[in-house]
Amino acid sequence: MMTVRANLGWGLLSGMAIALSGCATAPAPVQPPAVVPTVTPPPPVMPAGGYIGMKIPPKRTTDGKYFTPNLDNTDQAAVWHLRNALNVAALGCDQAGGGVAELYSAWVTTQAAAIDRYYKAYIREWQAPGWWDWQRVYDDNQTRIYNFYARPAVRQAFCAVAREEVAKVGQVAEADLPAFARESLLRLDRPFVEFFAAYDKWRDYYKASLPPEEPPAAVAAVGVAAPVGGDMPAVGTATPETVIEAPAAGAAMAEGVIEAPAAGAVMPETVIEAPAAGAVMPETVIEAPAGGASTPETVVQAPPAVATENPPPDVEPLPAPPPGDAPVAAPAPPR
Repeated sequence: MMTVRANLGWGLLSGMAIALSGCATAPAPVQPPAVVPTVTPPPPVMPAGGYIGMKIPPKRTTDGKYFTPNLDNTDQAAVWHLRNALNVAALGCDQAGGGVAELYSAWVTTQAAAIDRYYKAYIREWQAPGWWDWQRVYDDNQTRIYNFYARPAVRQAFCAVAREEVAKVGQVAEADLPAFARESLLRLDRPFVEFFAAYDKWRDYYKASLPPEEPPAAVAAVGVAAPVGGDMPAVGTATPETVIEAPAAGAAMAEGVIEAPAAGAVMPETVIEAPAAGAVMPETVIEAPAGGASTPETVVQAPPAVATENPPPDVEPLPAPPPGDAPVAAPAPPR
């Protein structure tokens, strides 16, 4: 009897355990992580005005800054470079919004004495090393500054900044000009630095498919569009051969500005060299024929005399040809 009860107890316990296990909630399935699609950024775009093979300043290795005319300027250089930059804007921004020439003229007029003092101190800095050709080096430097700010690809952005800077500079006192010039040049240079960075990014992306750069031809053709290779993105039509940039006084621009020759100089293609003393130019030598024979092709005959009643006193009559039919030798050129 006890065994039966024990079996019933164990049976009841087993049934309850089974019933309870049936009521338990099944664990939720583990969801895999969501797949985030990878978005490939679009390829960089050639900045407006750029073209294949365009030359831009390199970066300085010490700090990665692009070489501009305004790295490590002295106070005098900063003021004069600001004057140069605003001068380029006054000359070239008429077709890019204008608003620079009048304010620039007012500034250089009212602050003429202060600007002149900074300019003279700037010139002394160039003379201090004692270079015999400091003037040539200075002129070359000024040309580089003008060319830097006259880049057509950056003109719109440069002129927009120049309008703001020229409106401020007229209110700056003489003693504060160097500090203002440094900050102003950073703002004026920013559109160029941004353009260089965008062009570098584009060039680095397509570097493997770009055609190899070749040295420029000896004579640049005017108006030749920049080449576009294969499936490369469309590029601007501006070319360095068509850029006309204002050079500094007395300096010649390497990209196509024709420098006037020095006073009295003759262009190489029109130089006529005088023959040596007593020499006869080969093309004018008339040789006597052998054996006294006449050669009609080389005989120089006197023109027929023209009868005049009263010839001018300062005109002598032509001499008569010598007797015989021997040719007349051309006179030697004067010594």
